Parts: sequence; structure tokens; C-alpha cells
Amino acid sequence: MITTAETSDLPDLVSLMRALNAYHADHAPDRFHDRACDADLLALLQSAQADGARFLIYRTEGVARGYLKWQPVPAGAPVMEHPRRQALLDHIYVEPIWRRRGLASRLIARFEAEIAGHFDGWTVRVHAFNTASRALMQRHGAEATVLAYAKASSSSCSTNPR
Repeated sequence: MITTAETSDLPDLVSLMRALNAYHADHAPDRFHDRACDADLLALLQSAQADGARFLIYRTEGVARGYLKWQPVPAGAPVMEHPRRQALLDHIYVEPIWRRRGLASRLIARFEAEIAGHFDGWTVRVHAFNTASRALMQRHGAEATVLAYAKASSSSCSTNPR
């Protein structure tokens, strides 16, 4: 069953977020680490929710097996862009033993249902190392922006525009 998380549900997401972050730390150790304690991860989830992020939780037998985090994103500069409302799918994670059962697709379908009529569409950012997530997003019609991180140069002049 998929539900929208209330503040009281956020502790159920800590272990899932820890697992997602560990995956990121394994694949991009120059950017991510996995040393945060549970209280810090919970505080991060609470802060995100207070700033407008929303969480969907997939539960079986009362236990959180996966989650999706999304948030509204700024519409852009009206001087240069047409007004629009976009939602950002920021995190999605399903426990490994529960994968390949359509849980992630069900989370995305619920997310799309929630934003329908309120947003013009959605966007997602996928890390370059996360090919499974990129494939999932493409199956759902997303053109993912792939995030790649280069180690900073020790040169005093940077050739990488930011």
C-alpha cells in the first residue's frame, strides 16, 4: 500500500534513506559519505518535509519497503521562460529484496497521480553511475538529466564552468 508520509512516518524512512545513501557513497565516494547517524538522517528528512518535500511510502505488512521523495521546483525566470509548475522526483528507493515486483513503478504512478492537475510535468536528476534508475525513469517517459561529478582540480584556474 502506498501512503503519503506524515511527520510521524519519517522515522520509517531512515533505514531506506541510509541504504540509498550508502549506494551513492559506494559509487561516488568523493561526493558522498555514509557516516550520518539515524538522528541526523531523520533531521534531514524532517527539514526537507518542512521545506515542502513530500514523501510517498510503499508498505507491505506495515513495514516500509520503498519510498519516493518529490518536491515542487521553482518555475524559472519569467523574463526568459513561460510560466510553468514542475515537480522534481528527487529520491526513489526500494529494498533490494522487493525489487523487480513493480514497486518503483507503482510509486511513480502514485506520484504522477498526485501532481496531475497541479503541475505541468515532472523532472528527475539521475546520477551517472545509477544506470538502473536511469532505465526506470526512461521507462516512465522521463528524459533524465544525468549528474556526474568531477574531482576538483588543484589548479588556480578552472576550465569547468559552473
